[in-house]
Order: sequence, then structure tokens, then C-alpha cells
Amino acid sequence: MRMEKIVLEKVCWKVKATTAFQFLQLYYSLIHENLPFERRKNLSFERLEAQLKACHCRIMFSKAKPSVLALSIIALEVQAQKFIELTEGIECLQKHSKINCRDLTFWQELVAKCLTEYSSNKCSKPNVQKLKWIVSGRTARQLKHSYYKITHLPTIPETGS
Repeated sequence: MRMEKIVLEKVCWKVKATTAFQFLQLYYSLIHENLPFERRKNLSFERLEAQLKACHCRIMFSKAKPSVLALSIIALEVQAQKFIELTEGIECLQKHSKINCRDLTFWQELVAKCLTEYSSNKCSKPNVQKLKWIVSGRTARQLKHSYYKITHLPTIPETGS
């Protein structure tokens, strides 16, 4: 977290909590301004945010540094959209954020795998069996009179190509 705060200070952002979402906003704003005006609509923040939410559905992504996860998502989207002119910008963000190339590649592979599985038919079809929660007796007593609603997972919008 210390490194993320240093990066934010270098780009004159004052953020109290440094989450992956905040880094996604930061990196997006820096990358987006380097795109030609006519191509800006193709890099959608809503799509990137949905991808981040999909990653947060997996416990393994809680181990990723917020800056690395955000940059991994943006770098994959830049590759997918074939924004060759942004490759240098991604490398610059990586360098200033002091993100190891090996770490970025590792998390990009995990993000790519997660997003592929998330968008597959297997993942989008709900199981007809009831969801069963295993909780302690104490938690069960606390939840006894509470009602919770399980919401649907976010969908990743299609690209504007």
C-alpha cells in the first residue's frame, strides 16, 4: 500500500484509501487522455469496472496488490482492443508504479482466465439447487431474524467495436 500511495502523490491524486477501483479510475484517466478522440468511446470505464467486479468474485484476487490488479485489467483490455498506441503508456504506468513485469504477467494471466470463465455459458447458467450456507451456531443465531437477498453477478458489457 505504501508504494501505491507514493504513485498517487506523484500524479497529484489525493486518495485516502487505495483500492483496485481507485487505481482503475486513476490509470483509466491517464490512459484515456492519450487516446485519439474518435477512439475514446471504445475504451469503456464501465466495461473495465465490470471486469474488476468479476475478478472480485474470486477469492484469489484478494491477494493481488490493488495497483497490479487494476493495471492488469487495463493492459488486457488495451491488448484486446488493439490500442497499439497505448502500449507505451501501460509500460510507463508499470514503471512509475514499480510493478514487476513478472507480477504483471502473472496477474494478467489469472485475470484473463477468470474473465474467460466468467463469460462462459457454464458460469452464466445458475445451478437449480438451493444455495447452502455453512455457518457457525453463533452466526446462525445472529442471522435467524435477518433476511438477505442474493443479487445477480454483474455482466460485462460488449465492446463498442
